[in-house]
Amino acid sequence: MLTQIADNIYRKVVPLPNNPLREINAYIITGEKNLLIDTGFNRPECEEALRNAFDELGIEKTDVFITHLHSDHCGLVPKFAKEESIIYSGETDGELMNFEAGNLYWKILDDMFLKFGFPKAEFGRNTDIHPGRKYVHDCKIDFTYVAEGDVLEYGGYKLKAVETPGHTPGHMCLYDEEKKILFCGDHILGTITPNITIELSADNPLQDYLDSLAKVEKLDVKMLLTAHGTPVENMYDRIKELYKHHEDRLAEAVYILGDQWKTPYEVARDMTWEIECRNWEEFPAPQKWFATGEAISHLQYLYYSGKISREERNSIYYYHK
Repeated sequence: MLTQIADNIYRKVVPLPNNPLREINAYIITGEKNLLIDTGFNRPECEEALRNAFDELGIEKTDVFITHLHSDHCGLVPKFAKEESIIYSGETDGELMNFEAGNLYWKILDDMFLKFGFPKAEFGRNTDIHPGRKYVHDCKIDFTYVAEGDVLEYGGYKLKAVETPGHTPGHMCLYDEEKKILFCGDHILGTITPNITIELSADNPLQDYLDSLAKVEKLDVKMLLTAHGTPVENMYDRIKELYKHHEDRLAEAVYILGDQWKTPYEVARDMTWEIECRNWEEFPAPQKWFATGEAISHLQYLYYSGKISREERNSIYYYHK
């Protein structure tokens, strides 16, 4: 479905087959030059949906802005970037996107999760089950890096880059101060909470995320354009809900630790999750991976806040309150 949501701004709902997210909102700004914000996975269903939108709008070429490194946002960049196209991203995630196009990124990510207790014996290398690995772009991208405060002008909009690390180390939003529009990628979502997980170059991602929420909360936003789910009517109310969610999660993590030393995988197993499974054993393997990442981020936050202890045993991290 292609929907006009403001002058020269269109939202294309791109399907994400066999994925719990179901779809992503790609945004297209039209004018003398066009801008595509995020793309979908590198798979034919996503490419077909975007090409249908381009045909409907009569677009043949576009520049591209990628909010962050996850492949449901960047997987199709090589398919839509013409030779003269400018491909924008923040430098931190741009470097990671090009790194993840090779195997070394995934090996390092594997090793990180194994260190936090993810069981190699049960699943093999954890990224064998990671959907992002299956549908990532397959070549390096020649990015034009943007930094905090840089302005991109498309379709009558002046889009200021806002660095919002947390969901990924270099997540970035675009903000039109005059029209009070914020393209926020996965920084704020309405129907789900953004996954906050450990990542290369991000040792305390939850702290980064909460700091970024506080930063965006200071902006004057009337229209929030999210990458997944339905529109968020009031950004400020949603930010309060996200603060509360993470407060509750932190308290739950401390409770689960009790008086025992536990790995993040063991903590994730006992946390509450909104998923249609009777128990942890029924969780699909990718969801165990994402759940463990969430547990890691909350335990790391508590550890760096001095509220719990951490020690390494046999190359695996354990936590204790």
